[in-house]
Amino acid sequence: MRVFWVWAGLVGLWPVWTVAAAGPMPKAGPVRKVAPLRAKALATIPREDGRPVKEDRGRIESRIAAARGQAQKGQYSDAVIALTKTFAETQPSLDQQIAIYELLATCYVALGELELAVGSFTEVLRRRPDFALDPIRSSPKVRAALETAKSHF
Repeated sequence: MRVFWVWAGLVGLWPVWTVAAAGPMPKAGPVRKVAPLRAKALATIPREDGRPVKEDRGRIESRIAAARGQAQKGQYSDAVIALTKTFAETQPSLDQQIAIYELLATCYVALGELELAVGSFTEVLRRRPDFALDPIRSSPKVRAALETAKSHF
């Protein structure tokens, strides 16, 4: 029986994978020697002062902009996945973290996941306690999720 990983969704900000089985396992063939894997240098390795390199910041900004575009098109699930990957694969600055969590909260409100939206706004408030939304540009549901996060914070 073959066993493989299948995408099951998101829990909070973390992806969830499950194991699935499909048919009988093939018989084992002859053992082959495989060359050891070499570690690749990552662009997200921080400098001595702890900040990511500048190219990484530009790449993070482009990822945030792409996720914002997805959200504007109504592709909220895709935006959530893109933003979650951004956190997993890069080291965003403080302002980028705030922008990511704010956009995550907006997407979660649109998806009807109010607890996740409140959790995302709580992360925003941990990083910037005086955070406020523009009352003209943000919807009442999003502002309500922020107010709920402020009352829990």
